[in-house]
Amino acid sequence: MRIAAIINERAGTVARLSPPVVAARLSAIWTSLGHQAHVTLAEGKDMGRAIRKACRDPAVHAVIIGGGDGSLSRSLKHVVGSGKSLGVLPLGTMNYVARQFGVPFDLDRAAAALADAVPTPTDLGRVNDRFFLIRACLGAFPEFIRSRDEARRKGGSFLDGALAGLSGLARGHRLIEAELIGPDVQARIATSFLMVSNNMCRDSDPFQLERERMDGATLGVYIGQGAGPISLMDLGLQVAMGRWASNEALIRGSLPWLEIRTRQRKPLVSIDGEVEKMEAPFRFDILPGVLPMLVPK
Repeated sequence: MRIAAIINERAGTVARLSPPVVAARLSAIWTSLGHQAHVTLAEGKDMGRAIRKACRDPAVHAVIIGGGDGSLSRSLKHVVGSGKSLGVLPLGTMNYVARQFGVPFDLDRAAAALADAVPTPTDLGRVNDRFFLIRACLGAFPEFIRSRDEARRKGGSFLDGALAGLSGLARGHRLIEAELIGPDVQARIATSFLMVSNNMCRDSDPFQLERERMDGATLGVYIGQGAGPISLMDLGLQVAMGRWASNEALIRGSLPWLEIRTRQRKPLVSIDGEVEKMEAPFRFDILPGVLPMLVPK
């Protein structure tokens, strides 16, 4: 197999070990296992350019992204339809995708597992023209993510980031007022939390978000009950404990597609952990099995 690995050289693990050392170790492991590998160290827009180049190379069989969930999510627009398999080396903060597919967190073990992994058809969510592997959120959660990431960029710990996120919520409690339209569904809501996930979520360990399966061809829709700060705090505590299926503070359901119309023209949206402003209305749908994901045996 010919592997093109694009590594975020600003990821914490890479910076700690030094980027050249990481590149050399990965190349050595994959070569020893009988694969041809080209490792590119990049950051920012250069990562996108390297991923696009690898996806257009007919000799490449698999593209492996070394970074967090955001780096992986941004690669989807290049990978989908390219005929390449996609793998992830978990070098980010939460690494939800790596956890979902059982990729080891140790760098050497992860590289070896991906070398022997099986391309597995995996669903993708889509909101307007943006793909996602995990979830998209509106309401207060994007403000939490933005404040958390700002603290982490300044060198704060995971706990520092979480506290900064809570502080951000206290400063800017965002309410989403929207009309939801789907198959046999039409409703108006006012909530602090609205999440659409790639397949349904199950109860999991604290601070995790595990899906029941990644080939169920459905969107999970989760709406926080209540709109005030107390309701949000209760919901946040239960979610932090990993309660999704049994969370009484959530209204939940599954749909093949969903349209969300909001009063705000360009609200903040958190997509796979990356916060951006997106043009409303939002059209969500699920794309069954369109992504060949490298899943360790």
